[in-house]
Amino acid sequence: MRLSLFSALVALTVTLIAGSVFGASEDDPIVVIEVSDPMDQQSIDYVSDTISTEQAHLYILKIDSPGVSSGDVAHLYQAILEARAPVVSWIGPNPASAFGGVAYLANHADIRSAAPGTRIGYLDPAVQRGDAPTPSQRVDDDPETFADEVEALAQSTVTVTVKDPVIIGFVDRVDPALGQLIVSLDGVEVARGDETWELSTARVETVEGQEILVATRTVKFIKPGLMDRFLRLASRPETTFLFLLIGLSFAAFEFYAAGRGLMAGVAAVSLILAGYGMATLPMWWPAVGATLVGLGVLVWGFAQNRVDWRAVLGTVLLLVGGFTFTTSRPAYPPGAWMVILAIAASVAFIWYSLTAVVRGRFATPTVGREELLGRRCLAVSDLDPEGVVIVDGARWSATADRGVVIGAGAAVEIVGLTGLVLEVDPVVMAGREEK
Repeated sequence: MRLSLFSALVALTVTLIAGSVFGASEDDPIVVIEVSDPMDQQSIDYVSDTISTEQAHLYILKIDSPGVSSGDVAHLYQAILEARAPVVSWIGPNPASAFGGVAYLANHADIRSAAPGTRIGYLDPAVQRGDAPTPSQRVDDDPETFADEVEALAQSTVTVTVKDPVIIGFVDRVDPALGQLIVSLDGVEVARGDETWELSTARVETVEGQEILVATRTVKFIKPGLMDRFLRLASRPETTFLFLLIGLSFAAFEFYAAGRGLMAGVAAVSLILAGYGMATLPMWWPAVGATLVGLGVLVWGFAQNRVDWRAVLGTVLLLVGGFTFTTSRPAYPPGAWMVILAIAASVAFIWYSLTAVVRGRFATPTVGREELLGRRCLAVSDLDPEGVVIVDGARWSATADRGVVIGAGAAVEIVGLTGLVLEVDPVVMAGREEK
């Protein structure tokens, strides 16, 4: 008798604990998880952790993503299958897309919806960077039909329409807006393993004599942490390219300006973001090399203050690098307008802003071009033919005639000035050798 009573109490306790942890409640919210931009391991973990930890009556994946750039998606698919509540995927609003591994993500949901005008496709590869197993299908999808659909969408896309919304394995229904989706799910039954869920998302109210459906549950939107959002500023090819140019341009500024100020901090942050993007995106490394060389050629021309073939070559290399920065075509190529804007800003900064600032920092007390000519100064490094001289305590870039090597410490005379570069001759060649 006592044993039976004890067993009953234990069973009741376990039931209450299980109900509080896994069971549904009238107060459980509808959790909306945004899936946007190319997904990497950070965003994959964010979605899977949210599904595993958030108590909900229903999970909705709000999808607008061009695919998975890198990471292990198998863990995410498994988290959806093991979710404690039904999972709905909604691709929207128009003109949203779900390409590659993100389309397979939608496939694993219990209910698969999309807004009219959205696109699905580019299923191969499922993950742009790294080896990934072929994603599985849902157990209730016909294998042959699903395989045919995947083959048809491997290198192309299809647009969801109201007239013919069904895309086998990826879309079952059309809902133009998220709010319409939520209220229309009321009363829908979802089978998950041995359990059957009846969704309760809306109720009927009479307003001015008309019956309308209104949502009854709190809708909770989940966002990634601040650090995740910061790093994912460089989740797309064009933003990674932009941060790389900003970081290198500002680093060049600090090098020539010989200071450690705000520009150095901006350069460091930009290069961190660019590094994160290049670590997660499917990079085409020759394009990265072209970008580095192009920027170097532009800075080289700036140092000589000459708008010549170096300006043209540097700009062309930046354009080539920017438009071929990743191998993510056709799913998500670098945005053309962002690439052009980044290059234009970098060229303007190098050839105008940087020139003016450096000239101001390195200016000597002597004012006027004519007063510099004929001045004598000392070489502080070997000029072969380029080097550095010191004039009234200020260091200047200098160049000597080709074939003439001037050693450090030698007296030289300024015979010309091209932009910020002094043209010098040894004192003996100038005909004014000191006695």
